[in-house]
Amino acid sequence: MSQVLGGIDRILARVGKRVVSSDARGETVTVEACSTVRAAPCPACHRWSNRRHGSYVRRLEERPMLDQRVVLAVEVRRFKCANAGCPRRTFAENIHALAGRHQRRTQSQARALHALGHALGGEAAARLANVLGLRTSADTVLRELRRAPERKRKPRPRVVGIDDWAIASGHQYGTIIVDLERREPIEVFAGREGTAVAARMRAHPSIEIVARDRAGAYSEAVDIALPAATQVSDRWHLLCNLRDNVERLLCRLGPQLRQAAQQVEVRGVNLGRQRELSRNSLWSWQRLSDQRRASRLELYERIMALHAQGGTMKGIGQELSIDHRTVRNFITAGAFPERAPRARGPTPLDPYLSDIEERIAQGCRFPELIWRELKQRGYTGSRAAVRNCVIRLLFPQGKKPLFQAPVRTMPCPSARRVFVWLIGWRKLAVAEPRNADHERFVQALCKIEPVVGEVRSLAREFLGLMHRRSPRQFDRWLKRLSRCDAAEMRRFAQSLRADLPAVRAAFKLPWSNGQTEGHVNRLKFLKRQMYGRANIELLRLRVLKPS
Repeated sequence: MSQVLGGIDRILARVGKRVVSSDARGETVTVEACSTVRAAPCPACHRWSNRRHGSYVRRLEERPMLDQRVVLAVEVRRFKCANAGCPRRTFAENIHALAGRHQRRTQSQARALHALGHALGGEAAARLANVLGLRTSADTVLRELRRAPERKRKPRPRVVGIDDWAIASGHQYGTIIVDLERREPIEVFAGREGTAVAARMRAHPSIEIVARDRAGAYSEAVDIALPAATQVSDRWHLLCNLRDNVERLLCRLGPQLRQAAQQVEVRGVNLGRQRELSRNSLWSWQRLSDQRRASRLELYERIMALHAQGGTMKGIGQELSIDHRTVRNFITAGAFPERAPRARGPTPLDPYLSDIEERIAQGCRFPELIWRELKQRGYTGSRAAVRNCVIRLLFPQGKKPLFQAPVRTMPCPSARRVFVWLIGWRKLAVAEPRNADHERFVQALCKIEPVVGEVRSLAREFLGLMHRRSPRQFDRWLKRLSRCDAAEMRRFAQSLRADLPAVRAAFKLPWSNGQTEGHVNRLKFLKRQMYGRANIELLRLRVLKPS
């Protein structure tokens, strides 16, 4: 205890106090301290005075020590101002280094509550504080968080990233600005309109480079507030724009995708329903799938009927209460777009599928016998996997036996999956399709529709240019893209030309908006940690670096 009192005495000596006694009762230690101050400056006229005018005691709660609550009973002296012209007659000595005005806790405990509130929010911080011996409530924690002063030396950012985030998705949005060199947010505010963003950008005239997505509002705001700043279009968003345009092209080529899939025979089991199966022999999940397909087909027919009558995509979406992008996908598909079946991953049984099909064609109906034969040939998988495979071959999706091996053709894949097979989408690397069936599908599609091969070549070249950062080659590539036969790619070229300086900067400078996206994810985490109840000011305090 003497060491604890010695530490408290050293803390109190900084504000002119000295420990005179201590009293330990139960779990509380009360430390009494007297004042050693003989004179103090007036806060109004700053004139020193040694004319005492009494004293009073402030009870301040300090951080707990040795699992005991510590209360400081500190004497505070009052003085009369010696300046006759001063508006204040009396004043108290300043102990702000120990505790703020009207506070009943020391600055040390206030800093601890502020740190807990910044890390955890109100309720969680209050629960942890009570475990640590800091008696408080959630409202007190938030009050300490809001009371903390802002940073005295504000950073002068040179390179920033800007992005939006959803306050209420689809209705209200905010904006975050991140210092990319210091790797910390510097602004969080509501709104993403050009005027609001420009006003915040003017507060940081030191900005030289701005990394952003391809939203026009941010581009206009930077042009207004910082016309000399260099704008950098985010590379990830450029790749997303490329993917979206290629997928629109593939959605328009729905019949060609189905034709290419029918030309590819895959190695494996066809899980599609055989035509000779009756409806009563289907499993419950198959009947549910048929019902959903019928509902989707009915929706498709209604959309096509309204489109034939001259309805717009947006108008059809509003009338049927569906998203206009769904309407666009149905109209541009060319035929009813079937759902792509769920892909099965590779299994240890794949090399032995032809052997299992051969044994079933010979009339073998015993999974146990087939499993033993495969085990002699090197199969190391489970008996249950062989049994399930035999059942799928004998009874593909119903109870009627199927003795011959099913016809194995590739189901029509989705546009997103075909894009991955065409171009590759992993760490900006141009990857070949890993599956031989996928490569055969790509070759068949390019043969059926030559424009797909042209788009594939342009897109893969764009990925390579992005990886190598080649601005000169990009200009030549953009000219070829403008002459592409696919209308979707020509529109992509137009969008790149509309933002050409920022796009070229993406090929020259190392900056991108990836770090900003990470801070947006952190902001979303903090927003959900507070159950969406925090207002914008509290959210801003928790996102920004504490003072």
